[in-house]
Amino acid sequence: MSDLNSKFNELSNEIYRNFIFYIPLSILDMEEFKKLPDESKSVLDRITYIDDDLNFIYENSLDLPTLLIKSGKLRTNCFKLLEYKEALSESSFNYLSENYLKQLETYTFFSNQLSLYFERNSPVKDSSTLALFNCQNLNFNTNLPEVEKITGHKAQNFNAQIFIQEVKETPVFKRFSATLPPREKYFRNFISHEKNIEIERAILKKYPTIKGKKLRYIIDFLVKKEVLTITYGTQTELYNSLKRTFDCNIGTYPSIFGYTVNENKDSDYSRITNELEAILNDYFKVL
Repeated sequence: MSDLNSKFNELSNEIYRNFIFYIPLSILDMEEFKKLPDESKSVLDRITYIDDDLNFIYENSLDLPTLLIKSGKLRTNCFKLLEYKEALSESSFNYLSENYLKQLETYTFFSNQLSLYFERNSPVKDSSTLALFNCQNLNFNTNLPEVEKITGHKAQNFNAQIFIQEVKETPVFKRFSATLPPREKYFRNFISHEKNIEIERAILKKYPTIKGKKLRYIIDFLVKKEVLTITYGTQTELYNSLKRTFDCNIGTYPSIFGYTVNENKDSDYSRITNELEAILNDYFKVL
């Protein structure tokens, strides 16, 4: 397995090397990034590329010849995949190729977005910089179907949430994020709905000082709507996020999670869930 992991790292590192990107300053307009620490903001709105040692270089010193060389390196990866297909067992090759393709398709999607929104988001908008992103995009979009053909696997179409999760799993992102302090989670972070912020606001407005088992009724309502999942391992984290979100005395952990909701015998349960159904109806009518 260690040999297989070594082969995967050798292939995937060529995806990251000399990758050029920017993180637009406009990201601070998004709710989840409004409290980004000042020390982290230094990486925003800058042209950045990943050097041969997978370090981040915050200057535009990458040139077209380097990206042309990268095209050859990605093609070399295709030849290596063909060799591995002959040498490895079917299960080992499938495992290797599926994980490699996942990395490749993630960065291909990322490259597409960087080019597509260049005029709107890039901190540098001259023709030479645009040429870099277009060349990079061509490299990835040429290489991806070749890898699909060799591996027999098909790349997936990303939506925004899947893309974010895929990027978080890449070694480059893990190296980048290791220097950033962990963000505090709020109730909205546990609600798996595109309008999670609006849902949290509506609940806070209606129940600004709710506590104990009545707060559990809200949780139970969202679980039934399939936008919230609670397990034994995440309940403590969820409890802390509720204290942070409501910013008041919400009761003890046992008063919220220490029993099973009996919806047939508790009139407060019916009242609260009916109220929630009314004020959150627009968010759930398509579910």
